[in-house]
Amino acid sequence: MLISSRDNHRIKQLSKLLSSKKARNETGLFVIEGLRGCCDALRSALTDDGLDIEAVYYVPEMTDAHKESFPVELIYRLEENKRFEISRAIADRIGDAESSQGIFITAKKTDIPLSGECIHPDGKYLVLDSLQDPGNLGTVIRTADAVGISGIILTGNCVELYNPKVVRSAVGSLPRVKVFIENDRGLVFEILAENGIRTAAAVVSGGDDVREFDFSTGCAAVIGNEGKGLSTGTVDMCSDRITIAMHGNIDSLNAATAAAIILWEMTRGV
Repeated sequence: MLISSRDNHRIKQLSKLLSSKKARNETGLFVIEGLRGCCDALRSALTDDGLDIEAVYYVPEMTDAHKESFPVELIYRLEENKRFEISRAIADRIGDAESSQGIFITAKKTDIPLSGECIHPDGKYLVLDSLQDPGNLGTVIRTADAVGISGIILTGNCVELYNPKVVRSAVGSLPRVKVFIENDRGLVFEILAENGIRTAAAVVSGGDDVREFDFSTGCAAVIGNEGKGLSTGTVDMCSDRITIAMHGNIDSLNAATAAAIILWEMTRGV
């Protein structure tokens, strides 16, 4: 089915999902945009516990032009009532990226409510508290996918997981990483403690050198806001403190960079 009118109800919904957190909350859907992310999403949908795709919208000539890197046949493995061809003009108008690649997927949200049953006593977790930058969160998700941790827990006032900039920065990793959302910090630390998970607050100074910290048992590293770091109250909830030793005049690191270093140290001995 070819959709060429921006007044089509599906196109209106797609536009709202890209621009409105309220629409994403009301429908339980989010949007993946671009060849790489959509390719990973389509592959995930073919697995038993993979992404639940609601629809794919694509410009045939644009996907065909990239068929060497994008296996177009993946689209046709979806049910016919989930496949919609759209015009180039529609794609350019609704695309969140500066230059649309002509493919969008709407899918059901993937986050998991945090509970004790979800936490493995030997697991490796990352707790993000009040992280605000969409690019940082997307990069952290991608890094977590690369090193293979047990899950990410979002707490406090973190940027929305399904913000299009987060999804795009994650570059297809979102369906492969377990992400738990629980705004109640106290409950997060309570659940982790009940499951024997040590919690290590990432602090600028005064903590154990991250290179020497014992990550061999169940543990969770806790990283705070880009500008303010972790609050004193949150640090006090943690059982341990860790610090990334730095040289020269550098006294702090970007949150995503700090997370990458900590995640590497956390998992390199696994």
